Amino acid sequence: MSDAAPVPSSEVVRVRRVTWALLAPLAAAAVLSVLAVQAIRDRPVPITIRFADGAGVRPGDPVTCRGVQVGVVREVGLSGDLAGVVIEVALARESASLALEGTRFWIVRPEVSLRGVSGLESLLGPRSIAASPGVPGSQRMSEFEGLPRPPDDAATPIEGELIVVLRAARRGSVGIGSPVYYRDVHVGEVRSVRLADDARTVELTAAVEPRYAPLVLDNTRFFNVSGIGVNWGLFGGLSVRTDSLESLIAGGIAFATPDRLGAPVTNGHVFDLAPQPDSKWLEWSPAIPLNEAPP
Repeated sequence: MSDAAPVPSSEVVRVRRVTWALLAPLAAAAVLSVLAVQAIRDRPVPITIRFADGAGVRPGDPVTCRGVQVGVVREVGLSGDLAGVVIEVALARESASLALEGTRFWIVRPEVSLRGVSGLESLLGPRSIAASPGVPGSQRMSEFEGLPRPPDDAATPIEGELIVVLRAARRGSVGIGSPVYYRDVHVGEVRSVRLADDARTVELTAAVEPRYAPLVLDNTRFFNVSGIGVNWGLFGGLSVRTDSLESLIAGGIAFATPDRLGAPVTNGHVFDLAPQPDSKWLEWSPAIPLNEAPP
């Protein structure tokens, strides 16, 4: 009985060479496929925004949403009719959900007003384009009309804050960003100002910080303190002064809650805004536990 003849070593080497010759192109093709998929997945999303004025925006300037960079300006040029500026933007792939109907874009500009200074970073550094996202699930879009200024509701909501609507006969000196006080402590701010649907009153939207939200109950009274300051002395009675610089310049709103506590309110609760406080409101001194302060 004879054993099978051994395979010459030269033939083994040849087989191995043939195997590697077949596997190498396959491995390279697999790597290229992975890289191609990765490139497609990471490819920026192009959109076009038209503004009336470019305000100094240049290629390379950032596009931000809620303080996070979500894209970059690629090109800036005049529109075909010379009536505006067209800005080409590349959104990061993970921010593609901004390319939806309802998303708003505006150029962040330095602004100095009686309420303070905003957009200072655009004065010291590059311009930027800010975005406010549309409703998820809306129709996809690639062309947008930029806003001339930030929308009234562009401020980022804070989790746990209380949003109330204040109805007044006139706006007075209160505007977006005006402070909201409780016992002379700054506890919130005005977020928007608009005429009511019937144009008979003014509606102001105010946000109270989460820590101070329990202070607002259904029997709370809101009043305008623009240009005046109020002392809440428990024994000295009512004392009104006119040296409240912040409320004098920026306008302001204050509120008081009765000793007999009412029921908590939810976002959107409507209050009347009095032009000045009633003297008895300033004598109220309820004990109301505040929400736990953030760490």
